[in-house]
Amino acid sequence: MSRAPASMLTVGEIEDMLKDQIESLVGEIFPNAMKEGHELCVGSIAGEKGQSLRINIGNGSKRGWWKDFSGTEKGDALKLIACALFAGDIKKAVAWAKSWLRLDDQDPDRIKRHQLEVKARSEERAKAAQVERDKATNRARSRWHQAGPIAGTVLETYLKHRAIDFRPLGRAPGALRFHAGLAYGYKGPVLPAMVAMITNLAGEHIATHRTWLRPDGTGKAGEAEIGLDQRGRVNDPKKVMGGYWGGHIPIWKGRHSQPLRDIPPGTDVYSGEGIEDTATCALAQPHDRFICHISVGNLEALELPPQIGRLFVLAQNDAPGSDADFAFRRAIKALRARGVRVEIRRPPDDFKDWNDLARGIRMKGDA
Repeated sequence: MSRAPASMLTVGEIEDMLKDQIESLVGEIFPNAMKEGHELCVGSIAGEKGQSLRINIGNGSKRGWWKDFSGTEKGDALKLIACALFAGDIKKAVAWAKSWLRLDDQDPDRIKRHQLEVKARSEERAKAAQVERDKATNRARSRWHQAGPIAGTVLETYLKHRAIDFRPLGRAPGALRFHAGLAYGYKGPVLPAMVAMITNLAGEHIATHRTWLRPDGTGKAGEAEIGLDQRGRVNDPKKVMGGYWGGHIPIWKGRHSQPLRDIPPGTDVYSGEGIEDTATCALAQPHDRFICHISVGNLEALELPPQIGRLFVLAQNDAPGSDADFAFRRAIKALRARGVRVEIRRPPDDFKDWNDLARGIRMKGDA
């Protein structure tokens, strides 16, 4: 049997080799890059001085990944080469990477050694990544357990401002709790927060969703509390701690007390993107099952029991053709390809979402 030539290297193996040499690679592509913590930074994909494009050079699972905060581009080392040098052409990036890694000399023995080294380092990174995930999950669970009941707190005030009041139903969702003082980021301001348990279909607590609030509970934390990001926009008051891919926040069980995985055959489930939106609809239909899928991207991966009836997706009125609209349509297509019977429920066109409808807040520009 002949030995595999360099052309037989997989893209994944080339990517792993680039990860191993990410500091040298960034120095080659971006001479202006400056180190900040576990990242190398430049102004943008054009390579000028700045901090908006950030490349992870740490030893964890994110090593080699990057994001351009001045735009929308992000990805792995090969995509970095493609975007910076070849206007996004991945084939040209692969050829350049082989040359830069000295993999185009067709030396089978050298290629084999590289493959064995890459496999060993990949296994080491996989183990390290699992350790990171376990630590993140434990931290996420700890944050939720640090919190307490909603009644009589700033969170109850916030929910009432959002036209959400669980008292007529006799109880609040068990997955939602109030944290009186949660730091926003490393050494960030300490603010009250709503924390929510994210579970997988097996019922395991896999991540924790956090929503920081104004101290008086009149809304989510804004510029005065959490400041602006590098693009001059208010920092996001919502974050997730831990990996939540495929998971959900259980908002309301409805007429059936079983966990989602054990619902009776044919039971319909309603799912919304935001906690507030989903809770609003649950209050209107308390006999039905409601979960929160957290993000449009996660909707695509949502773990659902095989005996589910219909999945009613509580959509928002995103601008047609927008990134959010495209992601939503893709998620619905993916769910239907899995055999899920999906039905979409939207609020009237002049309201952004179901919670805005409950509060009578129309989108700007509408009568």
